[in-house]
Formats: sequence, C-alpha cells, structure tokens
Amino acid sequence: MSALVRAELLKLRTVRLPFTLLLVTLALVTLSVCATILTAGNRGAPLRADDPDLFRVAVSSASAGTTILLVLGILVLTQEYRFGTATPSFLVTPRRGRVLVAKLVAVALVGALFAVVSALYAVALATAVMRLKGYEVVAGDDVVETLAACVLVVVLYGPIGIAVGALVRNQVAAVVGALAYLFVVEQLLVALLPDVGRWLPGGANAAVLRLGDIATTRGDLLPPAGGVLLLLAYAIGLSVLAARLTLGRDLL
Repeated sequence: MSALVRAELLKLRTVRLPFTLLLVTLALVTLSVCATILTAGNRGAPLRADDPDLFRVAVSSASAGTTILLVLGILVLTQEYRFGTATPSFLVTPRRGRVLVAKLVAVALVGALFAVVSALYAVALATAVMRLKGYEVVAGDDVVETLAACVLVVVLYGPIGIAVGALVRNQVAAVVGALAYLFVVEQLLVALLPDVGRWLPGGANAAVLRLGDIATTRGDLLPPAGGVLLLLAYAIGLSVLAARLTLGRDLL
C-alpha cells in the first residue's frame, strides 16, 4: 500500500496542477482575510472592528482551500478515465480498492500540506492587516483550535473529491456539478430551508470552525464535535459508495 501511495504522490509532484491550485488557495485566503478585517464595523458586517473574535474569524479563512481540494480530488481520479490511464493502473494493481485507497491517502496528505501552508499564511496576513488598521490582535487557545479545525476540514475535502470523481467519472460533469452544488444548490437549500443547512457540508464546516451567526445557516449549527462527525460521515460514506461502484464498473 505504501508503494501505491508513493506512486500517487509522484504523479502529483510531476504535474503543475497542485502548485497552481496552491496559489489559487492562497489567493482565496488573501481575499477572505482582507474582506473579514476590512469590512469589520461596516453597516451589515457580522463583526465589529473591536470584536475580540475578529482575529479568530479572520484566520479561519485558512479553510478557503476546501473547494480547491474538492476539485483536486475530483481531477486526480477523473483524469485517469479521461486520459485512459485507469486501465493500466488497475492492471498493475488488479485490486481496485487498493488503488482508490492510495488516491484517498495521497490527496489527504496533499490537503494537509495545503492546510498547514494556508494556516500559517492566514495568521501572518491577518496579523499584518489588523496591525495596519490599528486593531488589537487577540490570539488565544481558541485561535489554535480554529486553525486545527481548518486543517481538518481541508484534509477531508480531498477524499470527498476523490469519491465524487469515482461516482461521476466524467471530469467536466463532476467539477461543474460539485461547484454548482456548493455555490448554488446548497445556498438555495439553506435560504429556503434553514433547518436543513446545519446538516449539509457547508453547515458542518461552519460548525467545526465555530462561525456561529456568520454562517449561512443563520447560527443554527451543530456543536463543533458534531460538525467533525458529520464531515467524517460524508467523507467515509461517499468513499465507501465510490469504492463499491469502482469495483463493479467496467473501466470503459
């Protein structure tokens, strides 16, 4: 199994896609951190400029890479089918479940790297922007917990992407469908049925990050531990379903 994981990591190291997506992730973190701090205190903003929770919420922007890791996970698997490399991959390792697990582990490791880099960058950027604005930087244990939560959610979204790619093998359909769900379908469900929002992936993220009323679920969130369990349930449930379908499907 370790050899398969190393092979998947080698595939990721030899293409530009992960590096490009890391840059996109850092750009999203930059936008999110700056938007959180620079709009604090404005009319309609969820936080005041002197809110002691401002720094913690700003560094929670390190979780902006969840969507990027979801897309990376989808691409890692669907490219095998798109470019016809799935057949030799499964011929070399006939037990398809091992190949799928190796991809899940490899993408989770890449997600951990993305998350750690994003967390360090978010802390440095939020500190700099807040000091530039003359705001007090309040960094307590809750900030450390939030950063750990960011790492967790980013890591989990990579395997979820792998699972989505296995379920919807068409690359364009998988990526477009996933993004449409995150940015359109889920937002509509939360707006029309707020009580449903806490049980959706976005609601679980907000619960883990303790975003409260800032989240689109209007503050009606699960406790952080419940959010972690819900995200794990999504990741494990989708992965198991994807494995069952991968084992039973023809490669072509």
